[in-house]
This record gives sequence, structure tokens and C-alpha cells, in this order.
Amino acid sequence: MFVDRKKELDFLGEGLSQPEAQLLVLYGRRRVGKTRLVNRYLEEQNEYDDSIYYLADERGTEHNVDRFAEEAAESLDDIKPDADGFDEVFEYISTRTDSCLVVIDEFSYLVEKDDTVPSIFQYVWDEIIEDSDDTHISLVLLGSSISMIEEGVLSYESPLYGRRTGQWRMTPLEFEPTREFFPAYEFEDQIRAYATLGGVPAYLEKFDAEDGLYDNIENHVLAKGSFLYEEPEFLLRQELREPSTYMSILESMAFGSTTVTEVANDIGREASGLSRYLKNLKELGIVQKVTPVTADASSRGIYEITDNFFKFWFRFVYPKLNSLELGTTRNCRRSVESGMDEYVSWIFEEVCREAVYKEDFNFEATDVGRWWYKEEEIDVVALNEESDEILFGECKWTNSPVGEGVVRGLEEKKDEVRWRDGDRTEKFALFSKSGFEDGLLERLGERWHLYGLDDIKEAFVG
Repeated sequence: MFVDRKKELDFLGEGLSQPEAQLLVLYGRRRVGKTRLVNRYLEEQNEYDDSIYYLADERGTEHNVDRFAEEAAESLDDIKPDADGFDEVFEYISTRTDSCLVVIDEFSYLVEKDDTVPSIFQYVWDEIIEDSDDTHISLVLLGSSISMIEEGVLSYESPLYGRRTGQWRMTPLEFEPTREFFPAYEFEDQIRAYATLGGVPAYLEKFDAEDGLYDNIENHVLAKGSFLYEEPEFLLRQELREPSTYMSILESMAFGSTTVTEVANDIGREASGLSRYLKNLKELGIVQKVTPVTADASSRGIYEITDNFFKFWFRFVYPKLNSLELGTTRNCRRSVESGMDEYVSWIFEEVCREAVYKEDFNFEATDVGRWWYKEEEIDVVALNEESDEILFGECKWTNSPVGEGVVRGLEEKKDEVRWRDGDRTEKFALFSKSGFEDGLLERLGERWHLYGLDDIKEAFVG
């Protein structure tokens, strides 16, 4: 299924509809949907007479030039040119069509195998594409290696720097669009599914929307041989050296380590040696550095796994691989079922913060995040920099209704948040899976808003 990525489609549509040649860069981690997005555009666009899609591989420049020439000839219904370089293939294209959109997928493979490729494409752009008065050619480069694209294509030192007319880093879906994959699920299980799979479309598609959540987990994550069974390990081995060290780091983080020191102590490594590992995981979009919402981005923060599927896999699957290798899924499934709600409670906070950004939510936020200081923490803090309003919120994914105790705890912590002290308007919100004690809202007053699952769902439905 294709989830409507309006912003990304608009980026392609607005750029490629321009009368002058375009060089667009679209990149992001594997499985995030880059290729499908471009193919969707190619199916719908009508600005160009012809289009050429080429998927590069890791077999070097000579091999890729030959295959690219073959693909170009087939797309243009012509005879394959005898070309020794990418520049000669583009020369050939410019003589065979009035307008053409060329898409090169996994461009990062070309750069990784041959560091002269950016210079060659600089020549292609300057001397063939931009210099042509007769042919309108636009070029879209796709890449899965985020570091290779950012350093080899988008960096100031790259020969292609300044040539690109636009770039977009594709990221996994947020919670709201993932609900489309499970239309028959109750809202509560849609949250659990998001907590399990995150927002990578290729992962979401593996579950059968007609099956229950735990049957899907058993069949498509815990079952040896299934696509998702070894996906995190496969991706780490493909992208990184020393995958075992990265796996140890991620397992430690999945079980609660958030600082470099905590991770280092847990895996028996020196803290000073972990920075490059965390940097690489951040570049892959698997880990993120988080700071309190009221703090500067450069402030010391904590590290968290940002990819829900990796978080789930290292929490529930990785520790059970020995038994799963024997084809025994029952015990691991039981572990998932018994531990799911404790695990989901953290992702529920993320869902609530996303809901606060929605237009139908009762607060116009310019920034939303978490806040903490020493042992104190508030799940949701939303700011409106223009009106000096601040919203404090707590999220409870429990089987008991929320009552006065949570209210008192939030009121005690909110004065520790140093933002516009003495000159701010304070509001409060409670988010609860199991509702609230009778009469709680009436006792609290107009500054308080209570949101059960139906209310949170309404913020997304709009």
C-alpha cells in the first residue's frame, strides 16, 4: 500500500514542473519508501516526454555505466549506445528526446565505490544538462546511505554542492499515517502496532491487517525466516562495521540506558570510545539525542532509540534468539504479551506529543517535547513562544483511571520548568488509556483538559 506522502510528492512535483532543469536529491534510510515515492510520481507525472529509472548497484563504475546505457536505450526505445562513462550516456540521452526525467536510485553506491563520481556528475550537469538548448533534462538522485549523500553530494566540499536545486531527507512515518495500515484495529491496538513496527512502510506492510496484533508479531517477527526476524541485524551488518558492538549498544538502550556512561558501563566499554558509534546510529536514524524542550539543542541530552521496531526487536526478540532459532516462538510471544503495555507506555507519550501538534487539539503549540531535570520529569511540555503559553501534560498507559495523585504530582513539578517565569499562562492536560476518576474534571477547573483514547483519536481524525 502507498501512504500519501503529500509533502514529499509536493517537493518532487513543484521542483520537476519548473521550466528549467532540476537536480533534486532525495535520501533517507533503507525501507523508508524513497523508491516507491518516485515510482508513484513517475506514474502520475506528465511534464516530461520520457523518463529513465536506474537502480545502481555496488559493482563499480564500469558495470553501472553499461547497465545505465542499456536502461536508457530501453526506456527511449532505441539502440544501446557504446558508452564508456556516465557523461557519454547523458550525451546520448540529450540527442534522443526533447525532455526527460532521469532517476538514479542508490546513487550512494556509485559514490562509495568511486569518489570521482560526484565530479563526473558535476560535468554532466554543467556541460550537458544545463548547457543544452534543445533538451530539457532533470535529474533526481536517491540514496540510502545518509552519510554518503550528506558528505559526498550535499556537503560544501562536494563538486555537486551548489548544483542541486533541492534536497529532501525522507524519515519514517509518524503515528497518524501508520493507522491506515490497520483500519480494522481498535485505536488502542493501532498504538501497539506503531510501538511494534514504528513508521517504516516496508515493515508495516509485512503485517496482515486482518490478523490480530500478537498473531502478526509471532508470524512476521518471531518466526525464523520471516522478513522482520533478522531485519535489524541485517541492516546493521550492511551499513556498519563492528555490528556486534552496535547491537550491544542498542540492547542496552532498549532496556533503559540513556547516557553514554550508562551504556558504557552496561556493555563493558570506555565511555570515551562510544561517541562514533552513537554518531553513526544517529546518521542511520536509529538513535536520536534528546534534550528537554526548554533547553538549547546544544545542551547535554540523553540518547534514545528513535526507531520503534529496533526498540521492540532489541527489547523482546534479540534476548530470545537462541530459542527462536529452534523455531520455538511460544515463550517469546508470551513475553511480548506480558511486557507489551509497560513497553507501550513510552511510545504512548510520543503519540500524545504528536496529538498536541494537531489543529483540533486545544492548544496551539510552536514546540512540543519532554522536560526533565535530575529526578523530575514531565511527559509533555508544549510551548507557544508567541503567546507565552505553556502546557504541562502527563500520559498514563495503565489499566486504572487517572486521579488526584497524578494531578498533584504534575502541579508540584511544573514550577521547576524555567521558561518565562512569572510571565506565562499555564495550562494542563492529562492523557489516559483507561479514563479518569468520576468528577475529576469538574474539580480541576478550566485550565485542565482530560483526554481519553477517544479524545486523542479525535485529534488525529480531525
